[in-house]
Amino acid sequence: MTSLDVVICTYNRAADLADCLAALARQSGADPAAWRVTVVDNNCTDATPEVVAAQAAGGAPPGLRRVAEPTQGLTPARLRGVRGSSAGWVAFVDDDCICAPDWVAEALRFAVAHPEAGAFGGRVLPDWGRAAPSHLARHGWLFAQQDHGSEAKPVGNLVGAGVVLNRRALEDVGWTVDPLLADRTGLGHVSGGDVEIGCRLAFGGYGLWYAPGLRIDHRIAPARQGIRGLVGLAKGLGAGAELVSLMGAPNPDDWPARVGATLAEEIRCDIASTRYVFKGEYP
Repeated sequence: MTSLDVVICTYNRAADLADCLAALARQSGADPAAWRVTVVDNNCTDATPEVVAAQAAGGAPPGLRRVAEPTQGLTPARLRGVRGSSAGWVAFVDDDCICAPDWVAEALRFAVAHPEAGAFGGRVLPDWGRAAPSHLARHGWLFAQQDHGSEAKPVGNLVGAGVVLNRRALEDVGWTVDPLLADRTGLGHVSGGDVEIGCRLAFGGYGLWYAPGLRIDHRIAPARQGIRGLVGLAKGLGAGAELVSLMGAPNPDDWPARVGATLAEEIRCDIASTRYVFKGEYP
């Protein structure tokens, strides 16, 4: 039987986590024996243990449990969730994500239909809690927005919110033994862990798929919606992208030189474009 472990990594977001778990408790159409939920507590100091215990006492979602990961960061937390589970497929659901009532059933159906896939993900739509101002509407990608239409198709990359991973493929490409990027350690917005997983699967010959039947509403807290938050996310994703690009250098000893060369070129381009900015002219 195709099986699914849903892994939720969390750090001091007890209220969001409660809503996320409540949505998973409302799932329909999936055999309860085919899936379970693991919450990875990444050094929470809030009411996270109580939230999980209260939800587990109600008996849904199935197999709900909490495990602790003392090393701070999204990658070690995800790794703890994967290593501590055993289903053939593993889903990473963020603690601020609300899964549609048929999300698990759709994920299991897609896994059965595409057993060769390395990973798949569906529609992820930012929930701003209001009509999104233009600076947010234009930059949904910073908040893991993903919508490629109504047809299933192969894609070049997937966002991490709601990604469903083939455990065998993940082990085959070595991520479960030696992930390279720490991701969201609390020392800034530096990201890239999602991209690393996608790249490793693709380089290993495993396809990435878009599955439109899976729908997630990604709640974006008001504190994250300002210009400053937007800039911080963009900087972090940019830094992560550069780190991921280093994976193309087979010799890690070459990485510092590559970073230096890239930085020098970026500075040169910035200086060269300054006159256009001040004159209001564009090349």
